[in-house]
Amino acid sequence: MKQHQIAAALAAFLLSGLLMGCGGDQEPATTGEPTAGAVVDQPTKPPPVVAANTAAPPAGDGQSENNDAPAGDAPALPTAIPTEAPTEAPPTEIPTDTPVPTAVPPTAAPVVVQPTAAPPTATAVPPTPVPQVGANGLIASNFAIQDRAELTPNGSIWFEFNVANQTGSDVSYNAIGVMPRKGGVDRPEWYQQSYGGPDSIIKPGGLQWEDRIRLPEIGDYTLRLVVCFDGFDACLQQRGTWHSLSPEVPVSIR
Repeated sequence: MKQHQIAAALAAFLLSGLLMGCGGDQEPATTGEPTAGAVVDQPTKPPPVVAANTAAPPAGDGQSENNDAPAGDAPALPTAIPTEAPTEAPPTEIPTDTPVPTAVPPTAAPVVVQPTAAPPTATAVPPTPVPQVGANGLIASNFAIQDRAELTPNGSIWFEFNVANQTGSDVSYNAIGVMPRKGGVDRPEWYQQSYGGPDSIIKPGGLQWEDRIRLPEIGDYTLRLVVCFDGFDACLQQRGTWHSLSPEVPVSIR
C-alpha cells in the first residue's frame, strides 16, 4: 500500500513539472498584424496528460520487496476501515424462584420375614382298644392255637376254645367263631363260623370245641373268639354285632 502511495505522489510531481516546462517555452504574444513573409506560429499542442494510478493494489499483494523505499512527503490515502455488524447479545436468563426438583432415591421396600413353619410332628397313632371280654355272662376260659396249625397262606390254622357260662342258666346265642384282624382292622370276610344256629343255647356247664381257619394272605394277624346274638342270618351276613369272648392271639402267615 505504501509503495503505491509513493508512486502516485511521484506521478503527480512529474505532471506538475511537465506543465510548468510547457508554459515557460512560450514567447510573449505581439500585438498588431503580422508582417508579410513572417512565419505564423502554429498553435502548440497541449502536452499529454499523465494520469496517476490511484487504484488500490490487488488483494493479496501485501508489501512488496521495495518496502525499504523512502515514503517521501506524499499524503497518505485514506484506508477503508471495515465495519463489523453489531452482534446481538444473547438474552439474559432471568432467575426464577421455581425450585429445581431434586431426585429422591427410592425407598427400599421392607423385607418381610416369613415365619418358619414348624416341622410337622408325627401324629401318634392311638393304640387299638382292647376288646372287652365277655358278653351276657359268657366268656372264653380258654382260646389257643394248636401246634398242628399250618401258618402258611390258606393253611389250616387249628384252634381250640372253652366258653364258660357264668349266669347259672341257659344263655341263647346265634353264632360263635373266630374273627381275624390285620393291621388293626377286623377282616369279617375271613371269619370262621364254629358253632351256633338260630336257636342255640349254652348251658351253665359251658361249651368246649375245636376248629380251623384259613387266611389267604401273608402278614401279621390276631385271632380272637367272638359271639353274636342278633340272629343267625344277620350274624353270618356281617350285619350283627360281634362281642369278644377272648383276648387277641397273634399269628404270622409266611
